[in-house]
Amino acid sequence: MENQITLVLGGARSGKSEFAEKLLIRSDKKNKGYIATCRVLDEEMEYRVRIHRDRRPREWKTFEILEDGGDMMNGILQQADAFLFDCLTMYVSNLLMAHMEKRNTETLGVADLEMLQRVLQDDLDRMFRALSGVSGREMIFVSDELGMGIVPANAMSRVYRDLVGLANQYVAARAEKVYFSVAGITTELKGREVHL
Repeated sequence: MENQITLVLGGARSGKSEFAEKLLIRSDKKNKGYIATCRVLDEEMEYRVRIHRDRRPREWKTFEILEDGGDMMNGILQQADAFLFDCLTMYVSNLLMAHMEKRNTETLGVADLEMLQRVLQDDLDRMFRALSGVSGREMIFVSDELGMGIVPANAMSRVYRDLVGLANQYVAARAEKVYFSVAGITTELKGREVHL
């Protein structure tokens, strides 16, 4: 039995997480898991995490992947049949912040972008290799679409936007279904794309 990959995209407060949660609730899989990627660093983030936690069913197992998901995914995939990975955007943020802490810098250049793209690509490859090593799993990824606004004024924001865009394209290419949420309205995108 093949795995089913879904990506739910949208902007901030677009309704994407709620839609993804409903997809997982409606899944016919018995054992469900929630993969949390958010670091709780302040009161506001604690509040946002609590909202997500209170919304989801208590029987869902919660797993935390802050970085190195490629190393952790094998073990997680053995503990449930269907998962909600919420979200890629925070996961990429963790990768970027860890890089900046290691370098002890607040500025980024082209070399940083190239290196971070390789690190992210490798990590996603390892996550999806782990997924291809099992069968009958359902994985729903949630991510922000950051590329529809103006070009950010600072290098760190541009690197972040580029990395999230890379992650979104990577998952969308492997997903059977891709959805886009705006103002609580969600549209299915996958299957309508133009192939050149």
